[in-house]
Amino acid sequence: MSDSPDTERPTEPTAGGPVQLHGRPAHRASGRTRRQLVGGLLVLGALAGGGAAAALLMGFLPNPTVAGDPRATGLDEPRDSGPLQVKVVGPKRDPNFRITIRRVAVIEPYFQAGLRARVSGVVRSVTKDIGDAVRAGEVLAEIDVPDLTQAVEQKDALIHQREKELAAARADLAVARSAADAAAVAVKFKAIEVTRARDLRTARKLELDQWAILFKGDAAVRARVDAATLEHQAADRAFEISEVDVEKARVEQAGKAASLEKSAADIELKQALVAVAQRDRDAALVQLGYTRLYAPFDGVVVARSTDPGRFVFGGASGSAEALVTVARTDLVTVVAKVPDSAAPFVSWDTEALVEFAQLPGVTVRGRITRYSHVIDPADQTMRVEVDVYNGTQAEYRAMLARSAAKGSIAPLIPLDTAAAVVAAGAGLIRSKAEHKGWHEGDALTPDWGRDGHYRRIVAGTTATVRLDLEKFGDSHLLPSGAVYGRAGQSYILVVENGVTRQVPVVVQMNDGRLVKVALVASSGGQQLLQELTGTEVVVATRQLEVGEGRRVAPVAEKW
Repeated sequence: MSDSPDTERPTEPTAGGPVQLHGRPAHRASGRTRRQLVGGLLVLGALAGGGAAAALLMGFLPNPTVAGDPRATGLDEPRDSGPLQVKVVGPKRDPNFRITIRRVAVIEPYFQAGLRARVSGVVRSVTKDIGDAVRAGEVLAEIDVPDLTQAVEQKDALIHQREKELAAARADLAVARSAADAAAVAVKFKAIEVTRARDLRTARKLELDQWAILFKGDAAVRARVDAATLEHQAADRAFEISEVDVEKARVEQAGKAASLEKSAADIELKQALVAVAQRDRDAALVQLGYTRLYAPFDGVVVARSTDPGRFVFGGASGSAEALVTVARTDLVTVVAKVPDSAAPFVSWDTEALVEFAQLPGVTVRGRITRYSHVIDPADQTMRVEVDVYNGTQAEYRAMLARSAAKGSIAPLIPLDTAAAVVAAGAGLIRSKAEHKGWHEGDALTPDWGRDGHYRRIVAGTTATVRLDLEKFGDSHLLPSGAVYGRAGQSYILVVENGVTRQVPVVVQMNDGRLVKVALVASSGGQQLLQELTGTEVVVATRQLEVGEGRRVAPVAEKW
């Protein structure tokens, strides 16, 4: 049988010899087999590289560039490639620079009050509905409380009784005064009788002496002497009696005086009882006054939660829901929350630009009206307010006229210079009673436009407030991108002698474009803040990629 490729079989391997396939040596395998082996190795390498890249992207492997490795310059950059070119900037001082911040603000009514029930009872009437205009002192709702009405009537009756008792006490005082006067007259009368008795006794004494001289043993004269002696003794007793009557009259006079003082004291008591009864009645009237809800100021009803016939609870255990809510909307307050970093730079000269989200094109410009001076610990912000007049030019002029007639100007910036001159010439002053809070700031007028068309600002909507803070002409500033953060700490990367150095800073102001920072320096174990000197060379970008301690070639960038 002849040999052919189809009949060839593999031979057994010999010791020390190559393995043969189909009669061919193993080391002479086909080119396709070698290419398959090489392709498999390339696939495995690609898979391994892709896995490493995926692990790097997903954070399982550290990226020295992103991690801020000071020695890292890039994945493919040689470490000994020389100084790295970086863009640098220097601090800038601009005497006209003013940092601005933008904050979302909420529109609030100038005044808003929710009127709640202070007594329990059935609602008798509600005179105003949502959207109705009201005047200060106008009755908005009334609660029927009959027992309070009866209490007032009872207090009035008690006052009437006390007044009658006072009148009786005054009459008793008049009687006591008359008795005291009569006692004084009786004392004088008794004193006169004493004098009369003294004179009569003296006369009887003279008469007795005369009869004694005439008596010389004459029996008839003797009898007359005895009679004169008895008359003299009687006159002497009458004198003693008159003296006792004087003492008695004086005692009676003292009693009448005491009665007079008692009557006067009784009048004071009755007057005090009348005053107590009146105050008791006034307290009942106050309670009765709680049955009516009055408008505290001119405004409009914005909410109503009750109807006639509804029973409402008042007092400390009453419902917290307001029966009627009144708001003043001819003036509105734009409220913005300024972060604590910007709060130190807010002042009465801070300018504001208000743009209303729901009213495109309507803007308000001017100084802020008031600010709280303190940081709210709940959100670390400070409240800043801008009052805005919410009406047309015609309504504004009418309001100025009404205020001038009342002798005070509403807390608004005059519409024009002429109005201001007229107000000043009339000696008008702004009234605190008409203004919100303690500060007499000015409300701003909106930009009405040439046609005077105005769409009212709705309280509860939002606006954007741009605040122009203090000027920083004496401070060095940097672009915001020159500051970067790591682990909650802010830094700048400065270049000193061609080498980068990371310097911790405190951001004092950042408006997204420019930043004011203070350098953090350590002295004696304490951290001190230092201003920029203006000579620093600061890396502007790629700070984490460049890293600290890297040799760089700074390239100055204008900003």
